[in-house]
Amino acid sequence: LIRLGKQIIKEVRSMNAFAKRALFSYGSVTQTKADTADSHELVKLLFQGLTDRVAAARNALEREDRMERANCVTRAQKILFGLRQTLDFEQGGELARNLDSLYDYCTRRLTEGHAREDDTIFQEVHELMVQIRDAWNVMPVKGPSLVQ
Repeated sequence: LIRLGKQIIKEVRSMNAFAKRALFSYGSVTQTKADTADSHELVKLLFQGLTDRVAAARNALEREDRMERANCVTRAQKILFGLRQTLDFEQGGELARNLDSLYDYCTRRLTEGHAREDDTIFQEVHELMVQIRDAWNVMPVKGPSLVQ
């Protein structure tokens, strides 16, 4: 994981510290993807990691594994922090501002879902992020960028 983290950092030198920490929170990035990733691809990986972590938190809640649930929620929140920091408000305009608000909302909802042990809250966040992830996956790479 440390070797993978160092290689990811080399690929994303232009990304800020929050985005780098978010990438570390998504520890299952494959070597090949890390070697060929651009900023658009890295954001796709972050969304995949985010939705995976929320799904894992739901699983941990069902199994009553509080420690694993806490780890998954924390990792998901770190990825959300990283996604917020990658937004380019100058080029992204209103859409970037709306995504920032959505990421903030999801971060707060994850905390609430964890504290209340409420799967419906985790499900809400998961569904929201799956929609954004899927939209990001079909977004053309060319044109105005939402990420720095």
